Amino acid sequence: MLRKSSLIVLISFLTASLVAQVEFKNREFSLATENDAYLLLGNDRYYSNGIIAHYRWVPRHNFADSSKVIFDIEVAQKTYTPQDLLLFNIDDFHRPYAGLLYAGINMSRFKKKTSRAMFGIEAGISGQGSGAEGFQEWYHDTFGFPAPQGWEYQIPGEFIFNFKSEFNRQIIITPGSFDLISSTELSLGTAFTHGIQRFDFRVGKLQWLSNSSFKNALIGAGSESTPKHNYLILGYGLQYVAHNLTIDGSIWNDDAPHTEVSTPWVRHLRIGWVSNSDKATFKLTYNWSSPETRTSGRHAYLAMELLLRFSPKETK
Repeated sequence: MLRKSSLIVLISFLTASLVAQVEFKNREFSLATENDAYLLLGNDRYYSNGIIAHYRWVPRHNFADSSKVIFDIEVAQKTYTPQDLLLFNIDDFHRPYAGLLYAGINMSRFKKKTSRAMFGIEAGISGQGSGAEGFQEWYHDTFGFPAPQGWEYQIPGEFIFNFKSEFNRQIIITPGSFDLISSTELSLGTAFTHGIQRFDFRVGKLQWLSNSSFKNALIGAGSESTPKHNYLILGYGLQYVAHNLTIDGSIWNDDAPHTEVSTPWVRHLRIGWVSNSDKATFKLTYNWSSPETRTSGRHAYLAMELLLRFSPKETK
């Protein structure tokens, strides 16, 4: 009897030790690159290039209502150009040259498995100080592409500041394999003032929104053991644009050598594939948008993003 009791105690101890070793991921780093050149169509225009890095983490202690909370620091550089980098006459430009460099911090809160609310701020600069001009000229010179001709006409440098928010809701159609996610996005600031309503269908092996890579929630509670899973995304969005610095210029002055007028309504389509493992996610997304100015055409680009997750450091 004593031996049996001892065996039960030993098994319980070993089980508890193994469970203790399974830790949820509490940190995530991601790097994304966005460019129309990835489509291999010979285009280099409009939203020409984007490099975006994120560092996300969950707080040590849960909020009072046990909501899942994720904080996110973002750093990004984005480049915008006319339809042809070899144009000399600015009257022929469909949109101005423009560069942005900014950083931001966001907080996402998942009160339910199927809902998310995000609030954030962004601050940065436009113009030559953004580094977009220097990066594109260096890139074209290094890899033998023609030098862009119109950066002297770019949107001038100024400080930018934006508030943004996003609200998401997951609607289950077929549990675990088919759903619809509604996303409402709002931005108010000196660079971007707009609202977007998106609807994304997902097909594949799916998880709850609060524990899904769709909104980068594969850290924190529920991430102790993430099974390998893939899914496809098909999305549509309608955007109302009140102001876009990279097209309309500054809200404070008319110092830009060339501006255009933003199209108030812009349609967005996207098709994506997402692959997830326990510690990493890869996203590949084709993005298409209707004309953003009265003279421009439609535009498409490819986005690729790699996300890596990490467990808490061991504490003594």
